[in-house]
Amino acid sequence: MADQELTERVQELISENPVLLFMKGTPSAPRCGFSMRTVQVLDQMGVEYGAIDVLPALQPLREVTTEISDWETFPQLYVNGELLGGADIVEEMFSSGDLAKALGVEQPELPEKPEQPQSAQDLPAQSPPLKIEGSG
Repeated sequence: MADQELTERVQELISENPVLLFMKGTPSAPRCGFSMRTVQVLDQMGVEYGAIDVLPALQPLREVTTEISDWETFPQLYVNGELLGGADIVEEMFSSGDLAKALGVEQPELPEKPEQPQSAQDLPAQSPPLKIEGSG
């Protein structure tokens, strides 16, 4: 069972911060790729958010968040007291526009993805490799 005092403090933080990210590291120095991806999405949204570095107390915080929201991996994004999810869910919600709705902001323009070649014949022609012959 999770530490009751820590559980109460985490619940307070979730309720006090309209947007709260539990992450590994900090927004300016994420310590895992999933946390970095989530920070990048939030930064694109242009919203203010609180962030908690879970690394100093990883296991106790994992126990608390599992008890609160039945989610034990990090990052975890809470909006208006509800868990939205981790990096993959946040990215999916961003792409669909659901994250903007949840945050109460306008969906930012998504950059256009470059078209991928359909087949080998669509690939740009490549020069054959240079052959360098030894001297003498």
